[in-house]
Amino acid sequence: MRKRRRQILTNASIAASITLLLVMITILSQNTNSTQPEGKTIMTHPTTHPMVITLYKAPTCSCCGEYEKYLRSRSVEVEVKIIDQQELLALKQRLGIPSKLFSCHTSIVDGYFVEGHVPLEAIYKLLAERPSIDGIALPGMPEGSPGMGDHRTGPLRIYAKDGDSVTLFLEL
Repeated sequence: MRKRRRQILTNASIAASITLLLVMITILSQNTNSTQPEGKTIMTHPTTHPMVITLYKAPTCSCCGEYEKYLRSRSVEVEVKIIDQQELLALKQRLGIPSKLFSCHTSIVDGYFVEGHVPLEAIYKLLAERPSIDGIALPGMPEGSPGMGDHRTGPLRIYAKDGDSVTLFLEL
């Protein structure tokens, strides 16, 4: 009887240790940065896989290229899709982006649209919170936003679009 009880306690102790170890591994793997073998750091979001942004832009827009450089310089993986203006407009309409939120390019990340020169802080917030919205937008091409020079003339207002509703998401 004692031998059986001791065996049960030993097995329970082993199971508890394994569970604790798995919890610790899960917590540690949810770090916001992961280092690749080449020493390159890729920013990740709470789901722990590298963020990939698909950027749709027209071939003639130079500020879209600057936005792409901004993302890559912060170790974000960017897939660029060069499409003509009509295709870009059709994409915005398909995604339900209202014209008052339009900018020169449209991105998609984890099922959300990201319209315009949206700073990474807003994208990280979007992916961390995972709100039930269609996407976020920084309308126009505000001076001082990523890809639009260094001189900011005022706050950047990023809007969230959910169905027919547009609300302020973040002000930087």
